[in-house]
Amino acid sequence: MKTILSLFDYTGNWSRPYKEAGYHVIQQDIQRGQDIFEHTLVGANLDRVEGNTVHGILAAVPCTDFASSGSRWWKEKENQPAPYEGTEVQFDNRLDFFVGMTLATLAIVEWLDPVWWVIENPRGRIRKLVPEIGPAKLVFQPWQYGDPYTKETFLYGNFNPRLPQTPVLPLLGSKMHKLSSKQKNARSETPMGFARAFFQANP
Repeated sequence: MKTILSLFDYTGNWSRPYKEAGYHVIQQDIQRGQDIFEHTLVGANLDRVEGNTVHGILAAVPCTDFASSGSRWWKEKENQPAPYEGTEVQFDNRLDFFVGMTLATLAIVEWLDPVWWVIENPRGRIRKLVPEIGPAKLVFQPWQYGDPYTKETFLYGNFNPRLPQTPVLPLLGSKMHKLSSKQKNARSETPMGFARAFFQANP
């Protein structure tokens, strides 16, 4: 059985096609009490699939301090404390915290050496702050895969970018901009059309 590690995955949308196809999906998110900085984050879960290796890694790294849509608050946020207390690693400010999560993700990728891996983020400064992530391999809009709205998203990593497209008109426009900051989980939901297309191209 193939194992998929899905990091920063609160809704489960991105990993859902894999789960439905019978893959063993390890879903992690700090909102579920799982801290990526804890050394047991992955190891404790892999104990349940002894003898198996991780086939693929999905990572929707939180974009709060990376996305260009919030650039007017970047300077202000850089002087704020890290958003979560009690994590395994302590940070001076929230920007260092978000950069740290991205670097921790890359460390997990290096450790587990999966067949493919991918990090998702909207247009912003993630690559400037974490150049180790490399250039974007795919830039997409949800409407290209059947979800009728716009949300330019960049994918970094080592994966097959040739996703089968099912384009529709983006009649809902930039749906995410209509949601409040309190609806952050809804704003960060992976569009299911894209999730299915990614699964088809990266089984």
